Amino acid sequence: MKKAFMLTVLVALLVIASIGAVSAGTLIAGKIYDSPNFETAGAVADANINVTCGENLQTTTSLNDGTYSVIFSIAQCPLNSNVTVVAEKDGISNSGTGIVHDYSSLMIDLYIGVVNIALIPEFGLFVGSLTILAAVGIFFFVRRK
Repeated sequence: MKKAFMLTVLVALLVIASIGAVSAGTLIAGKIYDSPNFETAGAVADANINVTCGENLQTTTSLNDGTYSVIFSIAQCPLNSNVTVVAEKDGISNSGTGIVHDYSSLMIDLYIGVVNIALIPEFGLFVGSLTILAAVGIFFFVRRK
């Protein structure tokens, strides 16, 4: 009986130590959407993700539900660091930034940064200019007497 109790305590200590070793890091996670309205947007799967924290870069791919995550060591990405995430798929790219926050109350030495990105095409110079000219033209057309 005493051996079983000691073995249980030893296993529990090993589990706690391994959780502490795995959790000592900075988790950067988020989701890639196909629209800037995150509540109704669909997920973008298989987008290429570049996550930069300070001088350190990690790459990954978004999952089927649009989520991604990478883990930096605390030395690479300490508390209050600025994080930049760039997502790209099929020639369309967008970026977002975030700050690393302290979640040590949940788990020892766990810092988390969350960056969600809307992966939508942006207007080129020609289409953007055409849109502005059309808006001005419609304004004057409506205002004429």
